[in-house]
Amino acid sequence: MIDNIFIDTNIWIYAFLGNEQDNSKQLKTLALFEEIPTESKVIISIQVVNEFHWILTRKYKISEELINEKVIKGIVAFANIVPLDFQTYQDALRVRSKYTISFWDSLIIASALDNRCNILYSEDMQHGMVIDHRLKILNPFVE
Repeated sequence: MIDNIFIDTNIWIYAFLGNEQDNSKQLKTLALFEEIPTESKVIISIQVVNEFHWILTRKYKISEELINEKVIKGIVAFANIVPLDFQTYQDALRVRSKYTISFWDSLIIASALDNRCNILYSEDMQHGMVIDHRLKILNPFVE
């Protein structure tokens, strides 16, 4: 079975910036990206791009020109970016209610489900949790 893989914002942040105190997360993220089979489809929603941009601008004070370059040469080159729509919003509300997950994380999960992903890489959600018997959340930093 070919995996459709969704990658949450924090993983992209580590890929491009690492961690000021510890670059092991950047190394693990880059290794994760290399291990993804070429036949797998990597998917993210525009929400991830927006969050990536906001975090790099606000927290790291990176110029918008450099952020756009990272988005185009990094994220767009590696992942398929999908839109959010009203159905995704409705699905997020269902996920939020059923699993007691934050709204923004529910929107990520709903987008992954809507795009037939079976793996969601995220540091922010419960490692090993399975949503709707078909989407497994994996924290790539858990040993």
